[in-house]
Amino acid sequence: MFPEDIVTRMLQKYASCSSYEDSGYLESFLEGEERTHGFYLKFRTWYKRPFHFRFEWISRDFLDASWKEYVVGCDGSAAFSKDLETGIKIQSSLKYAIAEANTPSRNSITQITQHFPDLDLLPIAWLDRHKDLTLIGKETANNIECYCVASTVKNPHDKFIWVSCEDYSLRRVKTYTKVSPTISNEVLDLAKRIALKEVDSMALPPTQRPVKRCYIETNYEEVSFDKELPDDFFTLPSE
Repeated sequence: MFPEDIVTRMLQKYASCSSYEDSGYLESFLEGEERTHGFYLKFRTWYKRPFHFRFEWISRDFLDASWKEYVVGCDGSAAFSKDLETGIKIQSSLKYAIAEANTPSRNSITQITQHFPDLDLLPIAWLDRHKDLTLIGKETANNIECYCVASTVKNPHDKFIWVSCEDYSLRRVKTYTKVSPTISNEVLDLAKRIALKEVDSMALPPTQRPVKRCYIETNYEEVSFDKELPDDFFTLPSE
């Protein structure tokens, strides 16, 4: 099977469903470093066509940091967001609420909403945003046999997706960006200190250290389509 066929079937799966639900987690870490030093996030998603939507997540900046809670959603007409600092906020539109949540959710909210035409923030289609599709092979992701497909977004093959061989649902996404060697190591050292971890000494000055990649890996552990989701589940959360 060609990778374009796999992706097309995946996109058709999401575009044709009446409802969607998932749960999962996201990790952000630097190349060559333990994941426990990075960013961690847990999320859940509920969606019912066309505009009933709810995305909840908790995140922490470092291993020993406290969790922060967030909610973004729409009851079918009114969009809203909620966090511990600003409380409940009525948004001008669901797409605006999703765009505003992109940064604190480390792109996890747009990784999934871009597969639903009614929620997609970007003006061009998925296959137009992803070039040079390559089928890596079959691999297991979250205990599901998947096709692993590499694509180019900004850098050669900087994005990998794992698509279920059975129902073509998305089970894992991994991306990377190249990070300045000076910034990456300074941020890493700060993260270790805040997390009360021992800071390793660096033999080379920052200008001579190799450029590292910052990886973001999103895993979808529980995925279901076309379940019955009651409207009242998407109502505005209480204070």
